[in-house]
Amino acid sequence: MPCFDRLEETAALWQQLAAGRNLLMLAPRRIGKTVLLNHLFATAPANRFRAILLDVEGLMDEKAFFRECCASIQEEQSTGKRVMASFAQRLSQLLHGGGAQAEEGWRGLLVRTDWQAFAEALLDHIDDHQDDPPWVILVDELPVFLQRLQERDGAAAIRDFLYWLRGMRQKHRRIRWLYAGSIGLDGVARRHRVEGALNDLDPFQLGPFSPDTARGFLADLAARRGLALRDGAADRVCERLGWLSPYYLERIAEDACARAAAGSVVDLGQVDAAMDRLLDLDKRLYWASWREHLDRNFPEPDRARLYRVLETVAKADAGADTGLLLAALTRGDQLVSELELRDLLDTLCTDGYLVRAADGRYRFQMRLLREWWLRFVVL
Repeated sequence: MPCFDRLEETAALWQQLAAGRNLLMLAPRRIGKTVLLNHLFATAPANRFRAILLDVEGLMDEKAFFRECCASIQEEQSTGKRVMASFAQRLSQLLHGGGAQAEEGWRGLLVRTDWQAFAEALLDHIDDHQDDPPWVILVDELPVFLQRLQERDGAAAIRDFLYWLRGMRQKHRRIRWLYAGSIGLDGVARRHRVEGALNDLDPFQLGPFSPDTARGFLADLAARRGLALRDGAADRVCERLGWLSPYYLERIAEDACARAAAGSVVDLGQVDAAMDRLLDLDKRLYWASWREHLDRNFPEPDRARLYRVLETVAKADAGADTGLLLAALTRGDQLVSELELRDLLDTLCTDGYLVRAADGRYRFQMRLLREWWLRFVVL
């Protein structure tokens, strides 16, 4: 997916990075954060930065994290290969005193070196080039990586890694960091009581498209296929979707346009039918990440409680207040306090499922997700 619009967000991010800030970008899934990170990576030279882009979701340990970091540096077109060659020479000399193994490459050095020593030497090296543009390290799905660390080495691994990263941010002021993820990193830190490791990060909220941007995006998608949208068609999509996720807007537009005759106009009936089809069983992969997120990232009893909150909200046409939710969570002798409920609701709001309306009731943020939840999740 190309990065449509997001001009204000991109400008704000570069402004904050140029001012020396390190950022925590909070964004639910399907909102376009990965697309935006790739756009930042591509526009780094124009903003006088060199960028490292890391998707760490599938990585298992700290060495893999910095292996990806080195690989990304090496791929940087202007100076990446030179930077990594001089780094390997520098680290090898530190380890071997310029001996027989001085020509060993960085991959071999990483295998045989403690990850912290290797990573600190790497950051020292890229921070030393004062005459070159500074580096920005864009890290996608850091919270998922932290959970992998916990599964492998226990909760202490999360604390140690987050505080180590904070120490590196404090030491290397010319290196900027931007962390993003579909799981709130702040929530992970809160659960493990290591929020102090994030207190130097500035939050950046990435929201859905505005109605005007969504309408422009839908029109652009249609125009690329030689089509136009009937007046009111884009408004119909925005109204029913509710939460204007670029991902779901694109899925709807693709389906509606695919069934329109070449050179014709996409009408209201076609976009309505496209949204209906988005809820068909064969489209379940479009929605699977919402269930997978809960199943993979929350232990019991929190997982069951989150599902129960979502079921209660989905069944309530006018939304659910805290009284209704507390009653739904009370099962036999299992009592849930108001504080525990608040934590559950904060998680579901942060992760993009729910929103608190002006009347204090909680509703699904995306209306189509509520329709899908009622159809395929609620018993």
